[in-house]
Amino acid sequence: MKRAGWMVVFLFVAAIAGTAWGAQAKNLDELLAERSANVWVDGQVLGDLVLGAKARLTFIYVDPALAVAARNDPGAPEWLTWHSRHIGEKDLKGKALFLLRIETFTPWELVPGNITVGNYTVSPEDVLSLREYSLAGELPSGFKGTMPFSVPKSFLKSGSRITLGYGEDSAEWKVLGK
Repeated sequence: MKRAGWMVVFLFVAAIAGTAWGAQAKNLDELLAERSANVWVDGQVLGDLVLGAKARLTFIYVDPALAVAARNDPGAPEWLTWHSRHIGEKDLKGKALFLLRIETFTPWELVPGNITVGNYTVSPEDVLSLREYSLAGELPSGFKGTMPFSVPKSFLKSGSRITLGYGEDSAEWKVLGK
């Protein structure tokens, strides 16, 4: 009888351990892929080819899972690790953190008021960079940079598809959740 009891306990523990082992956490690249979308400024997308774009704007939604993965991955980009530190700040209470990764191909002017997330237009107050380091205005060709900004969580309904955009250029993104 004791032997049967121990066998049941062993099988139970083995089943739980096997389930936990099989459900491994996603790596940083997988987390980034499901939390980001590219917007090509003045570019024409033809399948995998983009023609005439002035800039590529990558919108990245940063949640605690991505922030932890970035801190724990030694190969994580420095800009992601640096800006994910905003998670947990009291300025973000009730707001979601986004990073706008900017890469220009020709000289281009960035106007933060042209950035939209769903029905929300980003204002200068939403930009989390110090004013002295804020990316706005004319950017040179070949520029790469990152701009952190916040969006009220009420504009991000779990499981819905929203539009991330800059001016008239946009991409669709599915909000994480259901």
